[in-house]
Amino acid sequence: MKHLKTRQPDSRWVLSPLSLLICGLFGGQAALADAPAAGNAALDDVQFNPVFINQNANGKQVDLSRFNQMDSAFPGNYRADVYVNATWLGRRDVLMKELAERKVLACFNRAMLDDLGVDFSRLQNAVGVPGRDEPSRCVDIATVVPGAFSRFNSADLRLDVSIPQKYLRAQARGYVAPEYWDAGAPFAGFLNYNANTYRYDNGAAGKSTQYYLGTNAGLNVGLWRFRYNGTLTQQNNGKGQSERNYQNASAYVQRDMTDLRSVLTMGDYFTPSDLFGSVPFRGMQMSSDDRMQPESQQGYAPVVRGVAETNAKVSIRQNGNLIYENAVPPGEFSIDDLYNTGFAGDLEVTVTEADGRVRKFIVPYAAVPQLLRAGQSRYSFTAGQWRDSALSKRPNFAQATYQRGISNSLTLYGGVIAADHYQSALFGSGINTPLGALALDVTQSWANELPFNAPTSTMQGQSYRVTYSKLMEATRTNFTVAAYRFSTSGFLELSDYTNLLNQVGVVYRAKNKFQLNADQPLGDRWGHVYLTGSTQDYWNQRGRDLTYQLGYSNNFKSVSFNLSAGRTQDSTGRIVNQYSLSVSMPLGREPHSPLLTTSASSSSDRSGTAQVNLSGTAGTLRNLNYSVYGSANRDSNGGNNSGGGGNVQYATSVATLSAGASVNGSNSQANAGISGALVFHPGGVTPAQSLGESIAVVEAPGAEGAAVSNTNGVRVNKSGYAVVTSLMPYRQNEITLDPRGMSQDVELQETSVQDAPRAGAIVMLKFNTQQGKPVIVTLRRPDGSHLPVGATVSTGNGGDFLTMVGQGGRAFLRGMEGKPLLVSWGSTQDQQCRFSYPLPQNTGGAAYLQADAVCAPL
Repeated sequence: MKHLKTRQPDSRWVLSPLSLLICGLFGGQAALADAPAAGNAALDDVQFNPVFINQNANGKQVDLSRFNQMDSAFPGNYRADVYVNATWLGRRDVLMKELAERKVLACFNRAMLDDLGVDFSRLQNAVGVPGRDEPSRCVDIATVVPGAFSRFNSADLRLDVSIPQKYLRAQARGYVAPEYWDAGAPFAGFLNYNANTYRYDNGAAGKSTQYYLGTNAGLNVGLWRFRYNGTLTQQNNGKGQSERNYQNASAYVQRDMTDLRSVLTMGDYFTPSDLFGSVPFRGMQMSSDDRMQPESQQGYAPVVRGVAETNAKVSIRQNGNLIYENAVPPGEFSIDDLYNTGFAGDLEVTVTEADGRVRKFIVPYAAVPQLLRAGQSRYSFTAGQWRDSALSKRPNFAQATYQRGISNSLTLYGGVIAADHYQSALFGSGINTPLGALALDVTQSWANELPFNAPTSTMQGQSYRVTYSKLMEATRTNFTVAAYRFSTSGFLELSDYTNLLNQVGVVYRAKNKFQLNADQPLGDRWGHVYLTGSTQDYWNQRGRDLTYQLGYSNNFKSVSFNLSAGRTQDSTGRIVNQYSLSVSMPLGREPHSPLLTTSASSSSDRSGTAQVNLSGTAGTLRNLNYSVYGSANRDSNGGNNSGGGGNVQYATSVATLSAGASVNGSNSQANAGISGALVFHPGGVTPAQSLGESIAVVEAPGAEGAAVSNTNGVRVNKSGYAVVTSLMPYRQNEITLDPRGMSQDVELQETSVQDAPRAGAIVMLKFNTQQGKPVIVTLRRPDGSHLPVGATVSTGNGGDFLTMVGQGGRAFLRGMEGKPLLVSWGSTQDQQCRFSYPLPQNTGGAAYLQADAVCAPL
């Protein structure tokens, strides 16, 4: 298992070795030279005034030259987070070595320079680069890559490397190498649960109680992920009668196919919905997973191509906003890692040459879901049986789909379904043009040996679909989705065929279907108008379904409101118009102030409702959510009633509790529930809140009470574990601990850990801690004189480095009482001594214990 850690200062008390030294020095005076802001500023000297620093026994000044540079560190190997040009690369072993001018710098060999992305073909003089046949030789990166430098932060265990862009290989932004996709613990599991009970009192109709239990269980073995979902319900009608039902929702096993950027699934699952309609099946499926692509490669964005005549700067703007900027060498350039911005408008590309010349051009950008980037592909293959225990005839079928981005402006896609006596084939294309993005496709279906309730025993037909999207630059009108579909009378989808096969009621076969979503901004502070609607008619039913809504929304300071008018019409011709208004405002200026929302609606059938709702969060960790409301209702028959209710939800480290009650006229309802999980991992069993797909188990020995910043209400338990419930798979996630609330006798060695989990992984993230009473030890020689400032304290026999001696011979130590420790301020024997210290019994009211110790010569 690989996990990535970044240490940050503990807000209670963290003293790095250099901090202790400086604290001692500032008993007198010290001067810090101003450092340049860029370039090799990290390596500039920091000069101390030695007049105010203790001298050693021989009257010689203490040698502090090793601290005369910023970000200094002792030579040795460190496990640190490596960042290249402020972008996280991963967790690496970093060798710090004393190079020229007694400076301790990061030392790079050929393998690590390759890992950083250095393109050696662009180096004019690569003679100084160690060859692959010289694994033991390493160099300062500044000596082999012009303009490059490194900076090491020993307190955060972080190495920052700056490399000019022209010496780096092209690599998509947001890329995390598959070798750092954490599969998690080799053997772990979980049990997710959600239990609720509802109590209804419907007046004269009587009382009833309903119980619900939903479970989601999982077991991870290596890369294999086993999953099971089930629900249990029980209904009591209040008359001594009850009905219980258990449903096995799904059971399947999955694993990543890393080289194919795909996922293999076997068991109960669903087919993809990107081309054909999604259907449940029992069988196997292999499908690509876009989440395995870098963030800048997901979704559709055009490739920007051009030519630079010098070392030029390329800037890309969308709607006036800068979304990309980078330097490119002379010649042709290609930018293929723009983040997907959906339907936000064309791209304005500006090329600024080194001599100041500027050229601009436009790249059309509109997207529909079917579009892919040039050169990318997406596929799926499914083979199995229709999954529905209520059906007696469940056809076997196979389905395959494939999409391919041919160029910036063209994507081709297609698919086939083959089942018992049913076949379907689809072909289409997505086009990106200056007039908008368009997708057109046609689907042909064939079905035979249909039962008697079908129109005929054999049916075939076509379905044509057009999807359009465009942001009109002149008016800022945004057609996010406009889709039209026409199907002939003999066309059947796989779900239609299955329902006909099982004679499930009347199967309404769609004829025309139109869908529209549009948004029109009205300028600064004037809000925007939106329109949504859909309509559909059928071959075997008169009339049409129609629904649309026209609305206006805006906000003034902290008050926001929405006004809308809509109409619905069902296939019988019944029309209902509805008008609504809602207003919301925070009751205060604090970030977590309660929110007051009022709404009112009225319909053409004379029904209407009005409601006032107050909601908010509370608690130190913002883990208490509440909502109370009051309402008045009028039905279409002129009857009036009023009511109210409330809900509260409290999230803890082990579960989330909820409760609520409401009254509406003569009816009342009350509910209570609990949801949570148990996570089984190598360290034991840890209760948790409800889990997401990818989770992390935090291990911080002794850090009971530390809050996990990523999840509301979660703290480290007494066993030293906590669960982070939802992580982004295949992406760098940062998990942090807040030490407030934990014991003063424990120190977090790092407060931040980074990890890139695989989907469904249960990753183990360890936060190193140091436990023990914190003690400030005053060290003296046998003659009573203090030890020199800057002397190092380490474990016996010159082992691990612990701290440094500050002014007055003081050293900060934790958990080392009674152990032999070594102090060194030079390499000879007379510059070393040994000591141990007892644990004081009385603090004397001080924040930290105080102790004295005599350091005996070797």
